[in-house]
Amino acid sequence: MLEQARQLNDWLVATRRELHQHPELSLQETQTAARCAKILEGLGLKVRRNLWGEGFIADLEVAGARQRVALRADMDALPITELNDVPWRSAHAGVAHMCGHDTHMTCALGAARLLLAAKDRLKRNVRFIFQPSEETPPGGALGLIEKGCLDGVDEVYGLHNNPQIEVGQVATRAGALTAAADSFRITLTGRGGHASRPHETLDPIPAACALVLQLQTLVSRRVAPGVPAVLSVTQISAGTTHNIIPDAAFLQGTVRTFDEEVRKQLEDGMWAMADATAKAHGLKISFNFERGYDSIVNHASGVARVARAAAAVVGEKNVSTEQPAMTWGEDFSYYLQRKPGAFFLLGSGNRSKGICEPLHSPRMNVDESCLSLGAAILAQLALD
Repeated sequence: MLEQARQLNDWLVATRRELHQHPELSLQETQTAARCAKILEGLGLKVRRNLWGEGFIADLEVAGARQRVALRADMDALPITELNDVPWRSAHAGVAHMCGHDTHMTCALGAARLLLAAKDRLKRNVRFIFQPSEETPPGGALGLIEKGCLDGVDEVYGLHNNPQIEVGQVATRAGALTAAADSFRITLTGRGGHASRPHETLDPIPAACALVLQLQTLVSRRVAPGVPAVLSVTQISAGTTHNIIPDAAFLQGTVRTFDEEVRKQLEDGMWAMADATAKAHGLKISFNFERGYDSIVNHASGVARVARAAAAVVGEKNVSTEQPAMTWGEDFSYYLQRKPGAFFLLGSGNRSKGICEPLHSPRMNVDESCLSLGAAILAQLALD
């Protein structure tokens, strides 16, 4: 399978670069979806466009097959300006595939070509799910699921490139692979006035500063040691100049957890702490905790199938099923809540070439030899 995939290398690279050069943001993937759907239709697959947003499914049918495996690729780009100096850099200012979804789409398209060439060996139908809006909660997975993308599907698989894993390596794990990714916004409102007469005001800034410090104790003092959790205040803003105490202060940030009980504990604890701080300072409070994607929880059976398929392509020694859980958020979680399967990481980095910038960096890049590997592994999953 790998040898056949490598014969497609020039096509895979050209396809990835075309997709990379023309990125589109979440729920705006019109041309991206059209390009991918056209390729799959040209291969003879049955395509159902605009299933949800620009999301679509494409079915490869096998006579007499009674099972169906689904392979998912996400399509959206990030609102970021690419800083890579390459001929195929993003042609759209402020929009770029700095999470590598162009790589995911290319791997899926390559898998379709490989499976058509091996159709006489296929024993299961294959569904390709091209999903919009992975980067923007609530994401496109739930919308596509509601519209039936998993109807008749027995198993579902997906991959994510990772430039901090060397190309030629694959990693996954049974159980929780990614975190539940939630966000919060807090506004403390008092009464502004002249900075020289603070006693005539209700200053929200000391309360906001105190709250930032107090929130950190929710993880360090309320969550058991050894249980992973992250609470980060990523923005705090208040005031306009040096001699005015403002009416309000605003905080926002993110919470990452792997356990639903801990997730609820932190949400409740944050509200109680924020409310108490506001009352202690005589302020009003607006508190919003927005649940993002749930944690990806891989099925053991799916991980075993990924390990076999990946070992057939890159060799058993290059496959790890003990990848540490990551604090990323990914809406592939919702597919696995409904169907067995697994999500895995495809190494796309190459330190000798300087390709090691993390995902979402403006300099993120991939070693394009990962394209044939990813396509071959996805195809092997369908054949396995």
